[in-house]
Amino acid sequence: MDDETHRKKSSAALKISLVMLGVLVLLGVIQAVTAGTVGVGALSFDLRETSSTAPTSRTSTSDDTTGGLDGAVGTALSSPSPESEEEAAPSVDAKVLTGSWKQARGLLTVEVTKVENLGGRLKVFVTAINASTAKMDLPVASVSVVDDAQRDYGASLSTSRWSGLIGKSSSINGYLELDQKVPAGSTSFSLTFSGIIGQLAPTGGAVTVTGIPIPK
Repeated sequence: MDDETHRKKSSAALKISLVMLGVLVLLGVIQAVTAGTVGVGALSFDLRETSSTAPTSRTSTSDDTTGGLDGAVGTALSSPSPESEEEAAPSVDAKVLTGSWKQARGLLTVEVTKVENLGGRLKVFVTAINASTAKMDLPVASVSVVDDAQRDYGASLSTSRWSGLIGKSSSINGYLELDQKVPAGSTSFSLTFSGIIGQLAPTGGAVTVTGIPIPK
């Protein structure tokens, strides 16, 4: 009778041990799937692959010949040419009049294409065409303006943008800003380039464009 009881207790203990072993194995599998490790504490080991932590680099696509960002900023801040200034939008408060007022003498043609009036301060946009085989020079200092009330003006050397030098068979663009304000009563003016320099410059070295209206 005692032997029978002992065998039953041993069988029950074995079953319990097997059940506990199964539970431990199951927990180990779950740990391996979720955490990527097997074992406890110092006896555990990692089943996951070790990934590289090296930072990635980004390759610059800028052209070294342009100087990178510094070159771009330097280009953006450089002084515009007279052509680009001519195309720039006028001041919000300026009165603007566009058209074509021109005079040709010999192989030189001078054309006024736009006039801006900002509170009496006139800005006159000019195109000069040299059809000769020699260069010509129309300096700013030689410019004179007379309005319809016979008042005289010059071109400002500091604010005008006019190169003056025209190569053979070529043209230039720019603007002349008068050195004095024009009174409100003035309605038109004439523009003269005198002292024109060049082997094939017009006789007398002067060209005058007349009847240029003042925008109101």
